[in-house]
Amino acid sequence: MVAGWFLWQTTVPTSLRLPHVDPRRYWSDSVLHRAASFDGFLRWDWVLATVAQLAALVVLVRLGPRLARAWEVGRVGKGVMVGTVATLVTWAVSLPFGLAALWEGRRYGIDRQDYLGWLFAQWPALLGQVVGLTIGLTILLLLAGRFPRWWWAFAGVFFVGVAVLLAFVLPYVMTIGTRPPHHTRLAAQIRQIERREGVGGTPIRIETVSDTTEDINSEAIGIGPSARVVIWDTALSGRLTPGEIRVIAGHEFGHVARRHIWKGLAWYALITIPGFFVLFFLTRLRGGMARPEVVPFALLVITVFHLAVTPFSNAVSRRYEAEADWRALQATHDPSSAVGLFRKFGSLDLVQPAPPAWSYVWIDDHPTLAQRVAMARAWARLHGVPVRPG
Repeated sequence: MVAGWFLWQTTVPTSLRLPHVDPRRYWSDSVLHRAASFDGFLRWDWVLATVAQLAALVVLVRLGPRLARAWEVGRVGKGVMVGTVATLVTWAVSLPFGLAALWEGRRYGIDRQDYLGWLFAQWPALLGQVVGLTIGLTILLLLAGRFPRWWWAFAGVFFVGVAVLLAFVLPYVMTIGTRPPHHTRLAAQIRQIERREGVGGTPIRIETVSDTTEDINSEAIGIGPSARVVIWDTALSGRLTPGEIRVIAGHEFGHVARRHIWKGLAWYALITIPGFFVLFFLTRLRGGMARPEVVPFALLVITVFHLAVTPFSNAVSRRYEAEADWRALQATHDPSSAVGLFRKFGSLDLVQPAPPAWSYVWIDDHPTLAQRVAMARAWARLHGVPVRPG
């Protein structure tokens, strides 16, 4: 709890009070209607997909003993095979909901990918899930067999270490095929913002996604020397002003400057290690994690635990995203461009400016667009800077 208190602190002034923002003042009725329809469909699609996956895992729990008896490959091998079957089943169950989300995206002009191309694109992710689960289950089953009372502690520390390693290594892989920004005046201004944020030398990569989506997005990834900022080429297609692009860059540099990836890993440790104790406690009621027939139940526990902590993890993410917005305002001194950017997220990406409360708690890991506009207005009021009407 002490560590969590320190991790919760941000540079956003604690005395800052956000003004009320009426979405109808910044987005037209037609935009609000389209965003509510599009975003609402995706939200309920997520709910139905989650329910379907939970139902599939409940069925697999009942079939666990039968599945374990189907292979004669030793205790660990049986557990891995049962886990592979569970992964394939839950993937197959979620597939129609992914297709439905793609259909909705194509209907609103957000997604460009065709259905067959989308299906082929799912195979690498499925293969990664199977390989990752195979390795993870092998480790858990071996630890549970060797240390029946303390495997959860060893597993927690091990998987936190793996998360740190992946956070360091994956950015090098993820940015293969990306390019640096062209040498333009805007690129020079972005480098100036980078130095102003105190993260000079952070690589900036442009990722080409315009062949599959119209979404505008960016992200900060990596830790230490692998930290970098990735901006989708859709942000550079002419729909955003140079000021709005500078706000995007300032936001991502804010994540790097405030070490949000490191802090996310710390939160992961604080949640994952107790989570493994919960898994140890509940699987012990069914004979222990070392038994292969318990694997579907363990996967169900992990899924339910993840859903249970999602509201908290979303709250942490929203807090860090708000700090990144604040850092962007501090670096650019341009609240008008920030407001313009958030308005375009509503009109172009069809993000709902004021989503339902249940969705805000369970799904949204960013502040609402209305809250982000309110922060820009609060910064402008604090610094005596006018906000130009859009």
